[in-house]
Amino acid sequence: MSDNKPFKQETLRTKLIIIIAIAVIAITVLGVITAGYFFGIIGLFRLLGVQYDSFGSLLWFIGGYLLIGGIGELFTNVMRIFMRKAQKWRESQIKAVFILSSFLVNLIIISFLDNVMNSIEMEAITRVIVSLILALADYVMDANIGSNQEEKQIG
Repeated sequence: MSDNKPFKQETLRTKLIIIIAIAVIAITVLGVITAGYFFGIIGLFRLLGVQYDSFGSLLWFIGGYLLIGGIGELFTNVMRIFMRKAQKWRESQIKAVFILSSFLVNLIIISFLDNVMNSIEMEAITRVIVSLILALADYVMDANIGSNQEEKQIG
């Protein structure tokens, strides 16, 4: 590809190499992110004294959280969008409601999973701490994404 040909004009072999290279990079990045998240949760759970029977049960817990958490994330984001569209709320109020609703949604999900799964046991204070950490992380990540989007709109 040193002569800068469009992708359509490349040979089949070159196209396959490019597609496979991109797929390997994407899978590697996804694996590293997933492993970081998984081992971060394991470390947090060990610090907070969460007891679990096996890594499999922890994997089910995290998978359940991510699955149900997607619905909760949708709820909090839709609520924030409606608050902005109403134009009756200051930005500080919207942020506070977002953090509070994210905390409550996380607490509900974690409490539900803790009660449903017999292989993981968490104290009530641990559920609150984990929910607060996740809500703050969600806020920070969302603030970073929002600032990047604002920079793109300005530039």
